[in-house]
Amino acid sequence: MNSLLYYPYINLPQNDWTIRALLYYDNVNAIVPTQYFYEPEHYNPFMREAIMNELITPINPMDVLNNPYEVSLRFIEYLSARKSVIERRRSFFSNQAHIIHRDKSLSSYRQCKLHINKFDSDVFNYLMEIGLAERIDYNWYNVENKTANDLMFLLSSVIADKIQSILATDKIDYSFSQICAQNNDVELRNRQYKRDLILKNLIPYPKQIDITNLRRFKEKHHDLLIAFRSKVESIVLNSAISPESKMFEVTLGELKIQKEELSKRMNESHLGNINFGTICGTISAGIGLFENSSVATITGLLSAIYSVCKTERPESVADQTGLKYLALVDKRMRTRE
Repeated sequence: MNSLLYYPYINLPQNDWTIRALLYYDNVNAIVPTQYFYEPEHYNPFMREAIMNELITPINPMDVLNNPYEVSLRFIEYLSARKSVIERRRSFFSNQAHIIHRDKSLSSYRQCKLHINKFDSDVFNYLMEIGLAERIDYNWYNVENKTANDLMFLLSSVIADKIQSILATDKIDYSFSQICAQNNDVELRNRQYKRDLILKNLIPYPKQIDITNLRRFKEKHHDLLIAFRSKVESIVLNSAISPESKMFEVTLGELKIQKEELSKRMNESHLGNINFGTICGTISAGIGLFENSSVATITGLLSAIYSVCKTERPESVADQTGLKYLALVDKRMRTRE
């Protein structure tokens, strides 16, 4: 798949995981309540800019799902069958009063804010009835932490299947969701873990990322992105290469070497190293146009031409490894495109 659905938060974090996801997938989606479509000022600045540049697509569950009440019904059935879980969570919930924020670690027991537009009202009524939720205001509920995470995982899984996207989170161990922990699809989780490891090792994280520049980069080099993604997915889908195996380590090492070799070639001309003599010889016929200019002016102009030529040459480097996109990310996303 070339599409990702992020969970459990509304705003994707401004970190290396998100940048890698934006560079790797054609589409990155996030579950967003109806209110945010009409009041985008509620997004954090990074999320708002990414949506404006069409790098992240907001998904309204009430629009995507034909029967959103089914999510509430199935969750109520799931939780009702676990009386001891309800009792344990209720005892902690009554003594804890915290709200999820990005700048706090995810502790075992605390409250989470869930927006009313994400679910059918029945599930919130049920959670308040059993003492695992309380209403804050018109739009928000405080929900016991683990219950909220289970509920978000269930909703996200259904939507991911509906829109044919990979379900993913920057919380790579998935430990915050009991439903996910009980998921028997080990191979699916293993693939995502392997994919995250590969991308973490191969894609650099520009500390000062320009969202508009990132969008233009993806548009310009989309064919190279497809080739790179095919390369990665061939490893991800190979069950013989487990993340803990020596083969995975060797394969990852080979990719790094190929990327470094390609990056070195991009710093060279396809006809050899670019030098001032080459530039002067190439444009000598045009020097006459500047016969009345000073030596300093001509030298400065040649220097500018040299710099531009040097930055334009990398795209001409031939590649059969599928890693040209990756090498260009390393080169272009650290400088201006």
